Amino acid sequence: MTKADWIWWQNFRENLTHTITNDEYLKISELHAQYFNHKLNLPCKCSPKIIQSYIDDLNEYWSSKPKPRSR
Repeated sequence: MTKADWIWWQNFRENLTHTITNDEYLKISELHAQYFNHKLNLPCKCSPKIIQSYIDDLNEYWSSKPKPRSR
């Protein structure tokens, strides 16, 4: 887990809305692929269930990890 990713995720979580931007959609997909070790998959935006599952997975992942330290 990089500090930059952790900071991005914290900012994303602090600014919750009912929609996400295209940039957030891309970043969530990238983070999920990176931290859950799979190829980048961009779920169809027409069905938000998969992207919501990515968000739920990432929330669980980061809640189980200590805050990264500065180098």
